[in-house]
Amino acid sequence: MLEIIALVCALDVPGKCKDVHLNFDADQVTSYQCLFYGQSELAKWTEDHPKWRIARWSCVPAGQVAKL
Repeated sequence: MLEIIALVCALDVPGKCKDVHLNFDADQVTSYQCLFYGQSELAKWTEDHPKWRIARWSCVPAGQVAKL
């Protein structure tokens, strides 16, 4: 299973950034599918969080990156 790790930064506070972890519901998501559909998942996230911007993102195996 893959997850999207996005570095998001606050629009109103320069330098205030955090990691966001978004999981896919499907167990058999390929890296290509994650990269392709990840953009739409991140667009949905930004609609729900208008005070944040996405600085960068990637697809990684779920559980590979520690959640702080």
